[in-house]
Amino acid sequence: MVPAAGQPARGTEGVTVREGEVRAFVALHISEAARQALTEAIASLRAAIPPEISQAIRWVDPKGIHLTLKFLGNIDSGLVEQVLDSMKQSARISAPFSLELSDLGVFPGRRAPRVLWAGIGGDLDALGHLQRELESNLATQGFQREERGFNPHLTIGRVRNGGSREQGQRIVDAVASVHLEPTDPWRVDELHLMRSTLTPQGALYDSLGAASI
Repeated sequence: MVPAAGQPARGTEGVTVREGEVRAFVALHISEAARQALTEAIASLRAAIPPEISQAIRWVDPKGIHLTLKFLGNIDSGLVEQVLDSMKQSARISAPFSLELSDLGVFPGRRAPRVLWAGIGGDLDALGHLQRELESNLATQGFQREERGFNPHLTIGRVRNGGSREQGQRIVDAVASVHLEPTDPWRVDELHLMRSTLTPQGALYDSLGAASI
């Protein structure tokens, strides 16, 4: 039985990957210019948020930021080729398209922010169509469909449990005060099956394969 899919925004504490498994997700790469803009935005947020509050935020390393389309969780390594086949089937129905950075925001809301994110703009219709096709093709392999609608975003920080409403408001105010530098749109022409390897220093990512769009 294929494990149920999880959420890309969830943390990785306490996750154990057994021998013969890989922790995987399907994602799109972003441009280096976008990555640099996110690096600068994170630095600005860390400066705008008081240190005692910033320490409660687990900031994402910009080098590891991808646009996740489907989080697969821990899967048997023998399923990698099947997942790649589903990715190729999904990619065939699309043509290359363009994406760009949008704004900054928080999930789930202003009263209790838990995730800090950068939004995605550009050809969202093509992106949504590709994601729905991928979701459908992977469902035929036993991967659980995501119940919530697809909301494309790039996670840049996660707020640890706890914290007062006042601290949450300070985070929200900082997010509202920071400007995300616009970048040129980037071309999306590949889907990547990414492996996440957890280390004491954080997660390391590498591509297990790609499907051309």
